[in-house]
Amino acid sequence: MFIELIDLLRCIRPHDGTWLVASFSKVSHRFVEEAKLGCPSCSDEYWIRGGVADFSAEVILPDCEDERKAASHRREELATRAGAYLEATEPGATVVLGGLWAYAAQELSEMAEIRVIAINAPGGVKESETVGLVSVGSEIPLAAGSVLGVAIDAWFPANIVESAVRVVRPGGRIVGPAAIKAPPELAILAHDDKYWVAEKAPEVITISRASR
Repeated sequence: MFIELIDLLRCIRPHDGTWLVASFSKVSHRFVEEAKLGCPSCSDEYWIRGGVADFSAEVILPDCEDERKAASHRREELATRAGAYLEATEPGATVVLGGLWAYAAQELSEMAEIRVIAINAPGGVKESETVGLVSVGSEIPLAAGSVLGVAIDAWFPANIVESAVRVVRPGGRIVGPAAIKAPPELAILAHDDKYWVAEKAPEVITISRASR
């Protein structure tokens, strides 16, 4: 994982978010290949191995490599779709692409000039200065309200959507599989037999009348 992307990661335990403290074992050209990440709040530890940050918390992940391979040759198409669904038009923003959507990570990061956290990415998806690889269970290890959008496929546990709602900022978008029901607090913008696209409610700012 590129060293600057580590600053985006957070502990997945239920407490106030804070930066993780990194102890590097192997770094090459600012890419962290081996490291330990420690949480100063709860002392939990996570590891980066082979450049991939592991936040799976001992969850047994399904082997769905074969199901995802069919999308491997459609990277540019996936990038275009993900960019449109998530409204990825803000340079410098961060999005999360999960599963087969992660095939589009590099293309989308270059197209929209954004950073991408690719979670549970299929084999063949490579890290870069703008793409970080992360293994997760049912929690996305990012700060609340910190990302522009999240897109996941059907090979995630259903409660990953709750985590997506947490990390997406107000007004941001989530793309989820039809097999997982969208939470009621999201506004559905579009859907078909495979995916739905929803928006998190924008932040409401109360305007008070000035006293005379």
